[in-house]
Amino acid sequence: MTPWLYENPIPLAVLLGAVAAFLVFRAVTGGGRRELLLAATAAGLSAGALLVGRTVVTPGEHARATTERLVDAAVAAKVDDAYALFTPDAVLNYGRRESQGVSLTGIRRALESLATVNRIDSNRITRLDFQTLDASTGEAELLCSTGTVRSTMMVPTRWIVRVRRIGDAAAGGSWRIDRITFVSLFGKPPPQNLW
Repeated sequence: MTPWLYENPIPLAVLLGAVAAFLVFRAVTGGGRRELLLAATAAGLSAGALLVGRTVVTPGEHARATTERLVDAAVAAKVDDAYALFTPDAVLNYGRRESQGVSLTGIRRALESLATVNRIDSNRITRLDFQTLDASTGEAELLCSTGTVRSTMMVPTRWIVRVRRIGDAAAGGSWRIDRITFVSLFGKPPPQNLW
């Protein structure tokens, strides 16, 4: 239910809108009040689906937004802004989530390299998918094509960014990255400690 109503209500709203239009057509061409009542109900449900989708922000949507903020900070070489998006126990994995992770200190070094030797010249997000894992965890899969001062071409990379809510859910908490996996570089697993 989460993906179809909260994260992407448009297909459901369009389907319900089409049902409403069909019922209005039937009412006009010989139906009656029953079809009009059903059409109004379908139209109301369509509008309700859009409203719910706009007001409810899922963990997957938080993962997408946090990932976008991380990319923006990385491109702008705002190391402190990017660093602030991570939990104190965050881990960076290379290749697979199950591989041995690099601690927050290693993540900080990687981010700092973006302000110096790995400065980003240009970046394009080629895909950003997201999903809700549970009530306090979301995940985003990010594919980028990035050019740096050291590279002579755009470099395709793939990342998985897991985000979780830190703090009290009733108070909204904050959403931070607790695991980031550098899945591939040019379609192959990246070397450990690339930076």
